[in-house]
Amino acid sequence: MPNQNGSDGGRPGRGGRPRDPSRDGAIRGAILQVLAESGYAGLTMDAVAAAAGVGKATIYRRWRTKSDLVADAVAELSSMSIDTPDTGSLEGDLRVLLRWLVAAVNGPLGAATLSLLSALPHEPGLREAFHSGPMGVWSTTFREVWERAEARGEVHEPIAGTAVSATASAPILQRWLFSAEPVPEAFADELLADVVMPLITARNAA
Repeated sequence: MPNQNGSDGGRPGRGGRPRDPSRDGAIRGAILQVLAESGYAGLTMDAVAAAAGVGKATIYRRWRTKSDLVADAVAELSSMSIDTPDTGSLEGDLRVLLRWLVAAVNGPLGAATLSLLSALPHEPGLREAFHSGPMGVWSTTFREVWERAEARGEVHEPIAGTAVSATASAPILQRWLFSAEPVPEAFADELLADVVMPLITARNAA
C-alpha cells in the first residue's frame, strides 16, 4: 500500500496508484535495453516507459531521477550473475566462470555496462551500485572458487586477490573494452589452458 508520503513499496514516490511489483522486471529489462541502444546520455524516462510498455507515471512512482533508476537496475544485475560452480576441479570451475563472463560481455549486459562507463566517475550512486552489485557478486564467486581449490589441495596457498588470480578475467575484460569485436568463447579456453593454469602450476612449484 502507498504510505503517507504517497510512495509505494517503500520507495519515495509522487503519489497515485500503488506500484505493481510485477512490472519491475520488465522495467529493469527496458533500462538495460535503452542503455545498450542509446547510451546513458540518451536514456530518458520516456524511452524506458516506451520500451517497457508502461506509462511514464509508472516509472516516476518508482524512481525520481534517471540516476536513481539506473543505479537500481545496475544493483539488480547481481541477480543475473552465475552461481558458484563446483565441478570438482579448479580448471573446470574456472572454465565455467570464464565462459559465462564471455557470454555476459558479448550480450545486453555488456552493452549496457559499456554505455555506463563514462558516467561512473560523475555518478557516485552508479559507482556504488556497480561495486556492491555485479562486481561484488563476481568477486565473491571467484573467491569461493579459489578457496575451494585451496581446500582440495589444488593451490598451496591463498590465491584470491593476487596477480595470478587477476589473470583469470582481466584479459577477457581488456579485450572486451578495447576491441570492437565480440570476445570468442575459444579465447576463454585458450586463456585458461595457456596462461592461467600454467601460472598456477608455477606458483605451486615455487
